[in-house]
Amino acid sequence: MTFRGDERAVTVQVGAVLLFGIIVISMSMYQASVVPNQNEQVEFQHNQDVHDDFVSLRGTLIESAAESTTRPATVTLGTRYPSRALFVNPGPVTGTLETRTLGIVAISNVSTSEDETDDYVTDDALSFTTNSVEYRPSYNVLQNSPSTVYENTVAYNRFENGYNGTLTEQTLVDGRSISLVLVSGNYSENGVGTATFDARAVSPALRTVSVTNNSSDRNVTITVPTKLSTADWESILDESGELDGSGDDSNDAYVHDVRNGTGDSVVLVMERGETYNLQIGNVGVGSGGNTPSAHYLTVVDSSSSSVTFEVRDQYNNPVSGATLNATVLPATTLSAQGETGSALTGLRTDARGQIPVSLDSPTAGTYTVQASIDRNPATDPFDASRRQEANADVVVNSAGTGPGTGTSGPYDVTWDGGAMDAAGGSAVDYYSANDTVVVDSSSISQVDGVVDVVDSDSGDQVANVSVDFATNDSSVLTSGLDTDVTDGSGVATTTISVVDGVATAYATAGGSFDTLHVKVVSATGGGGGGGSGDAWQDTNENGVQDAGEAVDISDGQFDNSSVDLYVEQDASDVTADTINLNAKNIILEPNFTAQSSGNGDKIVITAADSVVIDGATLETSGSNADVSITAGGSISAIGTTVRTQNQGDISVDAGGNITASQSTLDASNKGEITLDAGGNIVIRNAVVSGDDGVTYTAGGTVDDSGTDYSGGQSP
Repeated sequence: MTFRGDERAVTVQVGAVLLFGIIVISMSMYQASVVPNQNEQVEFQHNQDVHDDFVSLRGTLIESAAESTTRPATVTLGTRYPSRALFVNPGPVTGTLETRTLGIVAISNVSTSEDETDDYVTDDALSFTTNSVEYRPSYNVLQNSPSTVYENTVAYNRFENGYNGTLTEQTLVDGRSISLVLVSGNYSENGVGTATFDARAVSPALRTVSVTNNSSDRNVTITVPTKLSTADWESILDESGELDGSGDDSNDAYVHDVRNGTGDSVVLVMERGETYNLQIGNVGVGSGGNTPSAHYLTVVDSSSSSVTFEVRDQYNNPVSGATLNATVLPATTLSAQGETGSALTGLRTDARGQIPVSLDSPTAGTYTVQASIDRNPATDPFDASRRQEANADVVVNSAGTGPGTGTSGPYDVTWDGGAMDAAGGSAVDYYSANDTVVVDSSSISQVDGVVDVVDSDSGDQVANVSVDFATNDSSVLTSGLDTDVTDGSGVATTTISVVDGVATAYATAGGSFDTLHVKVVSATGGGGGGGSGDAWQDTNENGVQDAGEAVDISDGQFDNSSVDLYVEQDASDVTADTINLNAKNIILEPNFTAQSSGNGDKIVITAADSVVIDGATLETSGSNADVSITAGGSISAIGTTVRTQNQGDISVDAGGNITASQSTLDASNKGEITLDAGGNIVIRNAVVSGDDGVTYTAGGTVDDSGTDYSGGQSP
């Protein structure tokens, strides 16, 4: 018997094999395509989370730079894929967060008109190192993933082929505000989890310094170390509304141009002629980034009895706990932090970086309080031009009599400026109106100082009295200020070596003292002393005319409230329809005359701080032509003539004291005279003629002893 073959069981086996193959192929395809796509979405979402982290990180750094606080910043370094029962994931994603050296930020071509920060801006530039913070992922699937970077107040993505837009705006420049947020320290972490570091304020930006271009033909520039291109920064600044290449001063955009810098940097060119508010904060990340030490000393406040010093770091911010030493010339008792004496050492700044130093019951006169953060000014040479040292004059009044010679002992001590003038010949000039000796350093390098000592009761000359000499600035009066004994005529002498500058000399004997202002200039170097006839603006505030500081006021006009204006003795007279001088401080030296010539035309003298017009003449020749002198601080018009014609008024308005002794104020032809002082009014032995009235208003006292009102009304 023959049987037929049966192959049905084989068919089942073949089907099973085919089905298994299909499953394997499907799983392989899923593993090869679906799993990577899903993992890519996980990686993409992680990258978006990192972007959010960096937006927060950028905010943390900027906030920490502005306040004395420590804030945490977190970044998710990596991610893990979802678990899969049948399929295989690659290892978890890791990432690296680290600081990287970026370079040097520099603010160049700058100067400042602020007294308290002139030591801060040196060599026309400010420069600081800074870092970036960078995250680099190691994704398994996502291709061409960017590094995420924070630098110079901007967070952005950087791809291999370049920048691809920012995650935040920039705040480096905002109108006229320039805010540097520097990052210091070293930090690096790699892994899957969350990286956290503390952004601590190494130097919080608590002070602002106003800067402008230091020359009329130069722009303030900001050199920014960066991994971005010039075009990238142009786009960033344009998006934030800060780029204006047209010089349009009606908008709030002041970046004139963006240029290529040296190496990896760009240069932001600011509009010329503007004043910018500069703040600098330093944030520490990771290790390093130590608190900066004391960098310079400045005076932030002074009164008739005290001076407040402030210690600042290299970022122009206050330093607490810094050491300061102080003394005073001529010697009197100081007090600070419970300590008293003519010299105080080891004083410590408070939380604001400040130390108030007070004078205890001094006699009337002018005192110079000197302080240093690295020397003892009582025993070491004092140089006010050093940034580590600062001084301030304190004018002490007695019973409202105004400043004068200090007399608490048996003697009257007086610098004999006339004798110094005679001994120095053409190289030395003495001006009694403002008690100043002007020395021509191109002719001599030493000047003979002469002091007279008499008995304070009898007025007789006193022999064999020891006289101590001193100065507030040994960089100008460099030597010879030691001690001498009066001769039989009651005269003590000393030979003083001088270099260009302005200083105060002191002579002290038996508890009494006198001060003398000394100005040393070179007649061949544009110094402006001794009848040069120059007017000049003291742009660098060194008290001496330097090259490029001459100004022309022949039209009677000057308007720059950020600089001091000097019109030297014997300067050419100015005659104009209207005279309007506006400056920070105005000094019109003797034998200068300003005259307005038209009806209704005025003379207006305005100073943000003080006015000194000792020995000068201001007069109007037309009808209804007034003279107005205004100062935020004091006004000194000793030996000055101010005169108006028909119905012309004279007004003097000071936030501080007004001193007009031995002056002539003449508004006798239907004019009114008004003096208004926040402090004292001292107008002794003057001639005041106000036909339409004389009014004195003082926050302190009024001393008009010996003044003649016979030509008009009395106050």
